[in-house]
Amino acid sequence: MTALWKAEYQKTRRRYLLLFVLGMTAMELIWALHGKLSEDAIEKGWYMLLYQMPVTNMIVLPMLAMLISSRLGDLEHKNNMLQHLCTITERGKLYDAKLLYGAGLMLTSILLQWFGIIADGFFRHHFGGDFLVKEYGLLLLFTIMPSFAVYILLHTVAMCCEKPAVPYIVGIVGEFVGLLSMFLPYRCLYYGTPWGYYGALMLMGAEYDRETRISTYFYRDVNWGGFAAVSIMAVVIFFIGRMFFCRKEV
Repeated sequence: MTALWKAEYQKTRRRYLLLFVLGMTAMELIWALHGKLSEDAIEKGWYMLLYQMPVTNMIVLPMLAMLISSRLGDLEHKNNMLQHLCTITERGKLYDAKLLYGAGLMLTSILLQWFGIIADGFFRHHFGGDFLVKEYGLLLLFTIMPSFAVYILLHTVAMCCEKPAVPYIVGIVGEFVGLLSMFLPYRCLYYGTPWGYYGALMLMGAEYDRETRISTYFYRDVNWGGFAAVSIMAVVIFFIGRMFFCRKEV
């Protein structure tokens, strides 16, 4: 497995995939943290980010997963590379190695984004109140699991479909459904796709008063049932996707 990981690194070294991940992460941080905040926003900053980041992650992280999975899958489909690889290594190991490599890139982006928003709150905007240790730990956990579920699905599509456009189509449709799930009261959108769990696992709600221009934030119940559901979904997608890839003709 270690040799396969090294091979993935060698294949992507001159494609600047890590640089691309860093650039997307920087773009997300700039988008989420730019602008001048009001005194009320600074005072409620820790709560504000708990509300805003799941929405931002819903847009950026599935897009990143779509691009990484498509790029890694396209490497193997070009010049019948997949056919050659399957003669020297087990298909299951190849599927696992590429999945772990791509998931590692996703995790890198998530951790950098998470540390970035915390550092901004402490050192740039100087948010009021105490840092919400438990809530931000849950935010990290509830960001990782939906992102991994989305990535596993897109990784399977990229590895099983020769056309590089297919992961993009699946990713765009899924992201559209995920965004709808945050604004429409349909539980099937929330819980029916991995994209919907960014909204289903939100820790904070908000009400905005247009006259005073003040936002009031309130806690939502921690959705451990939703976390268990997306975890099971990720495992099921992994085993079914691995089975399809191992049985695929190359």
